[in-house]
Amino acid sequence: MARIMAAAKLTGWVRNQSGTVRLVIDGSLEAVDSFVKSLPEELPPKARLEGVQVVSRIVIQKTDVAPLFRILESSAGDSMRISIPADLAMCKDCRSEVFNPDSRFYKYPFTTCTNCGPRYTVVESMPYDRERTALKEFPLCEECNSEYTDPLDRRFHAESIACPVCGPELTLSDSNGNIVPVSDPLKETRKAISLGNIVAIRGLGGFLLTADAQNLTALKKLRERKNRPAKPFAVMARNLAVLEKNCFVSDTERELLCSSEAPIVVLKTKPESTLPFDLLAPGLSNLGVMLPTTPLHALLAEKISDDPTHSFDFLVMTSGNRSGEPICITNTEAYSRLAGIADSFLCHNRGINLRNDDSLAVVNDGDVQLWRRARGYAPESIKLNKPLRRTVLAMGAELKNTICLGFGNEAVLSPHIGNLETPEALDGLEQVVTRFPGYFNKKPEAIAVDPHPDMHSSRMGRKLASKLDVPVIEVQHHYAHGMSVMAEHNIEEAIALVFDGTGLGPDGTIWGGEMLHIHKDGWRRLGTLAPSELLGGDAAVKRPALQLITRFWQQGLEVDERWRKRLGVSEYELSIWRMQYEKKLNTFTTHAAGRVFDSFSVGLGISPERVSYEGQAAIWLEDFALRCPEGLLPELGYATCDKDGLFVVDLSPLFLSLYRQIPGREEACFWAVAFHNTMVKAAIDFVEFALSGTPDLPVVLSGGVMMNRFFVSRLVSELKKRKIEVYTHSLVPPNDGGISLGQVYAVFAAGRVK
Repeated sequence: MARIMAAAKLTGWVRNQSGTVRLVIDGSLEAVDSFVKSLPEELPPKARLEGVQVVSRIVIQKTDVAPLFRILESSAGDSMRISIPADLAMCKDCRSEVFNPDSRFYKYPFTTCTNCGPRYTVVESMPYDRERTALKEFPLCEECNSEYTDPLDRRFHAESIACPVCGPELTLSDSNGNIVPVSDPLKETRKAISLGNIVAIRGLGGFLLTADAQNLTALKKLRERKNRPAKPFAVMARNLAVLEKNCFVSDTERELLCSSEAPIVVLKTKPESTLPFDLLAPGLSNLGVMLPTTPLHALLAEKISDDPTHSFDFLVMTSGNRSGEPICITNTEAYSRLAGIADSFLCHNRGINLRNDDSLAVVNDGDVQLWRRARGYAPESIKLNKPLRRTVLAMGAELKNTICLGFGNEAVLSPHIGNLETPEALDGLEQVVTRFPGYFNKKPEAIAVDPHPDMHSSRMGRKLASKLDVPVIEVQHHYAHGMSVMAEHNIEEAIALVFDGTGLGPDGTIWGGEMLHIHKDGWRRLGTLAPSELLGGDAAVKRPALQLITRFWQQGLEVDERWRKRLGVSEYELSIWRMQYEKKLNTFTTHAAGRVFDSFSVGLGISPERVSYEGQAAIWLEDFALRCPEGLLPELGYATCDKDGLFVVDLSPLFLSLYRQIPGREEACFWAVAFHNTMVKAAIDFVEFALSGTPDLPVVLSGGVMMNRFFVSRLVSELKKRKIEVYTHSLVPPNDGGISLGQVYAVFAAGRVK
């Protein structure tokens, strides 16, 4: 803004005042009008202009004109409206300086400007000024201060500005956390990676575990140490050119990778690539890839000047944590929790106030969809079409947890927090819950939670509500899913098709294959998948064979030796399961679509006998379908019925076909396609039944199953052929990462906080 005004020969001042920007401009009438008109097109990459209001125009004498443009100290108040800026990927200008030997920022890993660098992760309080960030510990040197105070400079009021003279520094520590006295920690780290070592790197929002993505020994070691046998690793490509040699990259994917958000993007791999995909993404034909997002990342990948270590075309960049834990953010935390995984630690002394993972995105039929909303996107707000009268804090779900703060006409999603299955994860949630509302100068006046009594997020929410003496509002899981996509598109009434793996229904069973009518007074269940028995709960989720066998038994089918061998089940196990099934011991009723995908995957021999990460069986099933060439497909069926006004889809005939055929491995991809087509047909039946009573409503799709691109692409296509208005997620994940937004929107829509 300052540079635009200087070019237009305007002066005056600007101030962040109660969450809005107050701008006073001195200049000729023509110049001022031209500036206001051109402002929307001249904004920095991530600036968002919601509107311009001209408060007054005053004729002044030439002698009263301010001599230059100034940024005044921010002012705050009770009515303060705040937007916390998201962390942004390294811009082209900063990258150019980092690799320019004549620049004072040459090889400096913390180079930033107004267009890039840390924001959310270094904020301590608002308004966002340097003295309220972790950078306050680094007083500016003369040169940095000159740039910081120069309205014509790219670093004018860049709050994270730093240089080798006055800014943060790198240190290298050994596997025990002892600092290694080396002159160039970065060069030594690159050497360690080239030798096959695993290094924990403290990045922008926390630690990442790094290894050479083309070193088989290093990859095997990382999988073994992290106890991660099959879950894909995220990989960083040195540049776009080497990435495009190994993966197919569309125009939209390329734009996404090079954007200021720069998420990890899931790309289809090329058959001719020499990357060890069987170790990077076992069982899959796609790979999650990002480009360097900070100068530190770029300097790790690129060989510079006299460094004898070669460039790394690809580096593994996986979360710096143990299974079920959040990523580490402090050096001490990393030394403790990553002991036994990392061979060394590349650390720095710039504080990280709140952890922030890399965002994860896909492009499906040209549309971008976030699967993990974090760096680059959060905590940008979702605008509501009408204001909440009180502040609502929504606690989200147990898996893929996020929280959401609703106030005014805004819903602000936190970055991805993760699964709440360890004490460390709960500590991370509590940290965000404690700090997040304060950043916006808000105190929760109601707490929204999932009704499941054992959900850690709900328990924490109830305790907080008791402490604050505010009401607790329960929002059913699948209703929240539907509302999350409706909030994103500002829809007030819709038919919601919600397919996921779990979620407590009001009847005490597990829901997850649901058709809901969501309206201003709440919601009504219109349809569901016929129930199946889930023996052992989570035990059956981890052992899909148990799910499939139960479905066979429900139809009176015997599990003979052929099926027992195919599923890797011993006679003894089968006898124990049969007894459990007959006596209903530790058995749950599930309607979940996710469990259907699991069962069919293991029946085709695609899923491993024991899955090692959430959704693995369904993900591998989708990948088989994506690989399938055109060809004849077997007929798969299902049944429908009306049960007391509830439309029920029974998939038993589908599993009966599977039982009778026992398809071979060579037929599996055709059956995988047939299965997905069958599920699309069933979903269409759901929708057509729902719209028979309310024909003019749009349809929204949500839930973890809606991350299956093969399924969603065909479903959306079929709905559009029928002239049905359909909406999917874009900036909010379809999985439980969007639940907290749905909880806020449900409270907002129902008017329960007035």
